[in-house]
Amino acid sequence: MTRIVSTYGLTVALLSAFLTVSPSAHAASPGEQAVATAAQNNQFAFVMFYRGNDAAAQAMHGTIKSTLAERRDAVIVPVQIADKAEQALVKKFDATRIPMPAVAVLAPNGAVCSVFPQKVTSHQLTAAIVSPGQASCLKALQDKKLVVLCAQPAPSTEIPVGVRQFQADKLYSNRTEVVSVLASDPGEAKFLKLLRVPTNQRTSVVAFMAPPGVMVGTFNASVSFEVLAEKLAAAGKCCDDENCKHHKSAQASQPARR
Repeated sequence: MTRIVSTYGLTVALLSAFLTVSPSAHAASPGEQAVATAAQNNQFAFVMFYRGNDAAAQAMHGTIKSTLAERRDAVIVPVQIADKAEQALVKKFDATRIPMPAVAVLAPNGAVCSVFPQKVTSHQLTAAIVSPGQASCLKALQDKKLVVLCAQPAPSTEIPVGVRQFQADKLYSNRTEVVSVLASDPGEAKFLKLLRVPTNQRTSVVAFMAPPGVMVGTFNASVSFEVLAEKLAAAGKCCDDENCKHHKSAQASQPARR
């Protein structure tokens, strides 16, 4: 088992803690409506939380505005955290506990790509606009699902048999998301490089991930259901039962923290 030591893994682990509030029925606020509209338009929503119109808030808003000025795939959604109408959105991100100002970047599918407190650079904002494949993986991991990413050599390539068997198994079917991307897609190159997934193979490459941001392993197309299940158990991620023998074994094998 390896922890994904990267911005990607850190984002998943950090944001999983934020997104613990279950949605409740209420009238959508202006901020929520703006986020929903952005999603419908296949745009990223840069939700900027702030307390007052101070210098830090003005600076952050200026950076976001200038960075997104020429982009058609992103919008700014300002949210004043004391606004009573926006409390559902504020609570969803636990924004009152984040140093202000802060901006949360949401992909069209609802995945939270990054959260930047206090200050942000244009480079950070641009990097937060992730590929569709990465957004799909982030969303699934934030929903506490297992993710099996298949980097395919061609659009017609079938998902590996072992992956299909794993997804169909009753123990994993309800909590497994299979994400398929084209290995040669330039838009996914950065993400695949981040995960160290080779893109020059003639067959599928499988990257297996578990929440909050654990890379269980990378495999070739011949990986079997049994291997996937065994690696998951070895990582202590086969189930949510803390008393599970595999969970205890994985915890015991980790080095002590000082």
